[in-house]
Amino acid sequence: MLTDFFNNVYSLAASLTLEVSLYICWGAFAFVFLCTLLLTIFNRGVRAADKRPYFALVNAFAAVTFALALTKSELSFSVLLAVTFWCFGYLTYGLIALISRRKRREERYVLPEVPPPAERFTPSYRPAKPNVRTEHALSVTEKLLAKDLGRGDRQETERIKASLGFMQAKGDLSPEDNERLNDNFNTLLKLMAKYNV
Repeated sequence: MLTDFFNNVYSLAASLTLEVSLYICWGAFAFVFLCTLLLTIFNRGVRAADKRPYFALVNAFAAVTFALALTKSELSFSVLLAVTFWCFGYLTYGLIALISRRKRREERYVLPEVPPPAERFTPSYRPAKPNVRTEHALSVTEKLLAKDLGRGDRQETERIKASLGFMQAKGDLSPEDNERLNDNFNTLLKLMAKYNV
């Protein structure tokens, strides 16, 4: 019974002309190409997937084209037909790969949607605790910078002010920060004595 089925399929295939056989083969390929193209455009998973299986399918259809042509025609014509189909199939592969790459690039540059603001904003960071010593040192630097300082002294005072600003933003000071703060105080005391602040 199974043998009869295969015999019927073979006799049907043998009764088809070369043109009809090729139309069936190429129609199936066109269907696969259109499905792959649409899925590449509209489906992110297919877009990100490897496109080499599609290229393997191009090779398989080229082989089927060659086999169909060889059953009805000469070897040279069969090779020419298979190579022509392969070139066309390779172009469709390039088109799908190009669309996939462009779409991925566009997705990369799309800004994420910003969620609407919540009714109550709770900061996720701890606000820095005010440090009295740092604030006092900053007020001293402001008084010094208001004076007519020498160039080197002005640069040193501005450096201290920047360092103190960083410490103030940081909040809790480490032992190293406290040591640096003491050094800054010593320098500020000398400058205050020098400029009568």
